[in-house]
Amino acid sequence: MIYTLLQHQWKSFWRSRSAGRNVAMQIIIGFFVLYLSGVAIFLGFSLDKILSEVSHGHEVIPVFLGLILYYFSFDIIMRFIMQDLPTLAVLPYLTQNIRRNKLVRFLNVRSLFSIFIFLPLFIFLPFIISVIGGKYGSMISLVMVISIFSLAFFNHFLVLFIKRKTILSQWWLIGFFLAIILVILADYFQIFSLRNWSVSLFTFVIKVPTFCIVFLSMAIASWYNNSGFLRNNFYLENLEKSSGEKKSADYNWLQRFGTYGDLMAIDIKLILRNKRPRTLLLLSAIFLFYGFLFFKPEFVDKNRFGQLLLGSFIVTSMFMISYGQFVFAWQSLHFDGLMAGNNQIKTYIKSKLFLLIIFSTISFLLSLLYGFISWKLIPILIATWLFNIGIHAVLTCFIGTRSYKGIDLSKGATFNYQGIGAAQWLYSLIILVIGVAIYLPFVLLINAWSGIAALGILGLICFIMQDWWLDKIVIQFQKNKYKMLEGFREK
Repeated sequence: MIYTLLQHQWKSFWRSRSAGRNVAMQIIIGFFVLYLSGVAIFLGFSLDKILSEVSHGHEVIPVFLGLILYYFSFDIIMRFIMQDLPTLAVLPYLTQNIRRNKLVRFLNVRSLFSIFIFLPLFIFLPFIISVIGGKYGSMISLVMVISIFSLAFFNHFLVLFIKRKTILSQWWLIGFFLAIILVILADYFQIFSLRNWSVSLFTFVIKVPTFCIVFLSMAIASWYNNSGFLRNNFYLENLEKSSGEKKSADYNWLQRFGTYGDLMAIDIKLILRNKRPRTLLLLSAIFLFYGFLFFKPEFVDKNRFGQLLLGSFIVTSMFMISYGQFVFAWQSLHFDGLMAGNNQIKTYIKSKLFLLIIFSTISFLLSLLYGFISWKLIPILIATWLFNIGIHAVLTCFIGTRSYKGIDLSKGATFNYQGIGAAQWLYSLIILVIGVAIYLPFVLLINAWSGIAALGILGLICFIMQDWWLDKIVIQFQKNKYKMLEGFREK
């Protein structure tokens, strides 16, 4: 039965009306997978030399063992962002005389066609065979391969389970965010060391090879856990969307904004209930930690303001960039209804502006924790936040009026270019160029701090003039409204 269902998927792919476009996309993805596999294999064969240089003459095996849990922790995050749920593949069979267990097994088997399953083997296998096998023998190297593959298998079905749970309950998504943040912060501030745990765990595996049965048991348990969840929730409404309906009144804190609050509630529910915007929200949360790359103490001490400003911009505005470039296109499926409703255009656009400002402010408040690294970062973060809420948010809504391509919310964000036009490609470049155009003259004529102050002051002035800018955006929106309606209707 699994073979028959796989045949059906193959025929469905080639008989689709969009087969040509699908083939082109699969070729692009195939080249990316080949490139990624090649890099992984090259890294695997070079790992011995790389670790020898990093260890500065010390034994490389403990260094290697300390990396394993880091890899699989990062693997969970990347899988959550990039790994798709093959749910739609079985929807046509739910009404057929096919046993549910067979469809569950098909879903599990089909999901295994993923590069993430084999990447750890490409990276770790050469080192395990040549170095660990050379020192401890072939039996230990086999045990390590079983452990690595079992962890990859465990991660695979764990992420599928978590993603399916987030469809049914938003609290799972929030819990997943919090778990990632807590682990990263605990390791960064040395509350515990993931490296030390990894070294201890896999050193024990080398000493007691039968311990690999634990990893194997975890992999098998994740398979059965995922299968059990699918069997218990194998219904159309559970596979596609949340089973409980929420009203805008559920967001009580938005009710104080009146009509603006109702419109923002629609956007928030759209973000939390659909795959592509929800993935972008997760990416934005992950980008909050990019400050550790840009806000290094040596950069602060050497006054590298260019790098500090770039890091501050990324940390405080990533959601505005990723979500804002499709600010109106997200609602393309019901855009006709919004335009036909009893809503003023200015009210509708202002609700979008408020939403972008709220998310940028949340990112800013969280990023203030970087002030513990140095006080210099706080005025830089304040300046970029004022630039975002005053200039960036207004430009986002203005550029959004030139977006004429609709978006399918059910599709993931990875390798998805739907809805992207010339305005989206130029969007980030325009924002950066405007920021540099404000900052650079003051740096050349006075100093870096004056450029940072100029960013903040000009952002504050534009924020105060928000209603004036909104009137200009409304005029532009009304000119392009029918082009947007026509473009959003195209499938």
